[in-house]
Amino acid sequence: MSLYKRLFATKSIELLHKEMAEDEGRLRRVLGPVGLTSLGVGAIIGAGIFVMTGRVAADNAGPAVMLSYVVAGIGCALAAFCYAEFASMVPVAGSAYTYAYATLGELIAWIIGWDLILEYAMSAATVGSAWSEYFNKFTEIAFDWKVPEYLSYDPFSKQGAWFNLPAVVILILVTIVLVIGIRESAASNTILVCVKLGVVIFVILVGAGYVMTKNWTGIPIEERKLAQQQGIGEAAKDIVQAEESAMAASRKLMTAHIGQAAKDVMVQIRAKDQAGTSVVRREVPDHGTGENSKIDEDTRALARHVLATYMIKRANDISAERLASGKESAEEGENRKAYARQLYGKLLSPQMDENRTTAVLNLALEKAKDKEVENWGLLGSIGLNKQLSKVDDGTRTTFTPYGLSGIMLGAALVFFAFIGFDSISTHSEEAVRPQRDVPIGILASLFICTILYMGVSAVITGMKPYPEINTEAAIASAFSEQANAPNVTETEQKVLKLSSLLIAAGGLAGMTSVLLITFLSQARVFLAMARDGFMPKRIFGSVHAKFKTPHISTMVTGAVIAAVAAFTPIQDLEKMVNIGTLFAFVIVCGAVLLLRIRRPEVPRPFRCPIVFVIAPLGILVNVTMMLFLPLMTWLRLFAWLLLGLGIYFAYGYWNSSLRKSSALAT
Repeated sequence: MSLYKRLFATKSIELLHKEMAEDEGRLRRVLGPVGLTSLGVGAIIGAGIFVMTGRVAADNAGPAVMLSYVVAGIGCALAAFCYAEFASMVPVAGSAYTYAYATLGELIAWIIGWDLILEYAMSAATVGSAWSEYFNKFTEIAFDWKVPEYLSYDPFSKQGAWFNLPAVVILILVTIVLVIGIRESAASNTILVCVKLGVVIFVILVGAGYVMTKNWTGIPIEERKLAQQQGIGEAAKDIVQAEESAMAASRKLMTAHIGQAAKDVMVQIRAKDQAGTSVVRREVPDHGTGENSKIDEDTRALARHVLATYMIKRANDISAERLASGKESAEEGENRKAYARQLYGKLLSPQMDENRTTAVLNLALEKAKDKEVENWGLLGSIGLNKQLSKVDDGTRTTFTPYGLSGIMLGAALVFFAFIGFDSISTHSEEAVRPQRDVPIGILASLFICTILYMGVSAVITGMKPYPEINTEAAIASAFSEQANAPNVTETEQKVLKLSSLLIAAGGLAGMTSVLLITFLSQARVFLAMARDGFMPKRIFGSVHAKFKTPHISTMVTGAVIAAVAAFTPIQDLEKMVNIGTLFAFVIVCGAVLLLRIRRPEVPRPFRCPIVFVIAPLGILVNVTMMLFLPLMTWLRLFAWLLLGLGIYFAYGYWNSSLRKSSALAT
């Protein structure tokens, strides 16, 4: 047999059904349409809605984040129909991996299986870190206490941090729950889903009373966040680090010329001051941050001052420009300037060196050029941003202040909030009637979540002007800040503060259920790949005799995910998860078309309607979202896939069950 035929050998639908009937180590069929829908909603609603909605609204799309959710939802819906058809044909564990094996061949199946690790395992690590942030938010509101920074950040994101302890703890607990069994974890998930659904609906109903429609269409386009403003924090950090490096070099040069006598004097001085120093260290613990703590504080102070200077000046410039063009009165301009001084004046540091402020602003302006290119993703990296920026200018309105690129970049980012609906198909083997229940679960969960996302987006951008949205805890902050607004009664104040606490609790519940489902789905994909010989079966293919769960795979996966969440910066992981998932969706849409042509006679309890329209549209929409992700994200995806190919040719190719049995599809 030629190498080409071996690499692209397919696993026939008949063989998949035969294996499902013969294998004694199959999973228990206990999930109906309600349970599967609950799993889907549990997997979808989580870190995305609680974290990303506010960030994308403030920095990328403005009120048009609602349109971003529509675009992302359309891409998911188109792929969902294709997933539903495949799930009804191939009701075994494995998701897109199994579908690719049945249609596109062994090599493509491995690539998809490896790619799904980005969607499930890395998504779980990302959500674990976000869970840590919400845990701190909850304890701060409820008990006025937080886990210390050195135990709630990874060492690369925060200088002096050790590891992310809350993320590790929740991931260990999730691992234990999943080892016990699907029925127990499904019950736990159903409870968590009910809690967070209640919180999300509460946010929409209560928040709707505080929505001001002028925040959707009444904020001037000029007030949107510009790339220079978004780069101030990073520029301040670079300036402070450059200053510290220069000072360190100067100190080193000075020390070299001190001489031994001066060094001896310094030793004596240190000895005399040792007792006092020890007392200071006991009263103000360093926790290993040392000089870095001072650098961090200097960076924050500089960034706050520069941001305040920038925003006050920008308010003056916008008012002058709009007055000159007749767009607003002098009184309206004065109100804007007064509001900017009130909002940012307290951040100014009178003793701050103006030269440092100028240096930060100039560096931020330089960084803004790269940011503007990045906003167009891969299209910008290949030089199309200049031509496409004209489209932005033509599509800018008060509702779409960032133009078309803002909507599409927003869609590519909030897509993270939809990840999870496809995980239902990984549980086909545990569905009571998979041909009927899985399609219902996929489409129902996607529809429910899309409606809720639209509602929450409308509330957040209606309660707070989008340039002022707190990007770290947008929903909870919108309610807590509303409590301090003028003309709010004492009763309303109490309700709003209690609401922010409930939202923080709902965020924890939401992300916990996401961890349960994404974690569970990753173990099921590993199980399917181990059965096919691509991974060691003793580790990833072992099913517990009592619990009927892939216990070893779950524990190994848990250990890896916990390590990633504890020690790895996750800022770019969201984009990696998105591009990996979009890539899988494109493959599924292509595969359903291919199988309709190759195997039209195979029974399809659920058929994708007008498949030759929906599947190509699914490919088009999802590829378009991929194109708006940055070049670096694409490069990381290629590097990840190359690593996977290396593992395949080193192990998977030689241990393929299909290759050994020569059970090739005709």
